[in-house]
Amino acid sequence: MLEQPSGVALLQCARDVLKNNVLPLLSGDAKRDVLMVMNAMFIAQRQTELGSTPEEAEKKSLSTLLDVLVVDLKQANRVLGARIRAGKVDPGTEEYFTVLAHLRQTGRTRLQVSNPKVLKAESA
Repeated sequence: MLEQPSGVALLQCARDVLKNNVLPLLSGDAKRDVLMVMNAMFIAQRQTELGSTPEEAEKKSLSTLLDVLVVDLKQANRVLGARIRAGKVDPGTEEYFTVLAHLRQTGRTRLQVSNPKVLKAESA
């Protein structure tokens, strides 16, 4: 059985303490540093909440695009990048719209973790 509170709840509590108790006392570089730490904590919180789902979805999409079973996500992205640089998925090619859809979805998923405000602003 997992201990309570969860890691997500602990990260939220720590962020709240920094925001409400520490940040108002700071200025300049120290304030910027705490804001950076709070943002990193928020990213870690969202990554914890999402688990491996985004990574698995990207692997599945890349497996379809590259027609191989993707185990190493970094390597698969290198292969896709090489295909893009080589012009194999330029506009007019058979794969263009499939690769474009993959890149858009991957970008959105990454923004959900790193900066979800961008997505909210986009839909407004």
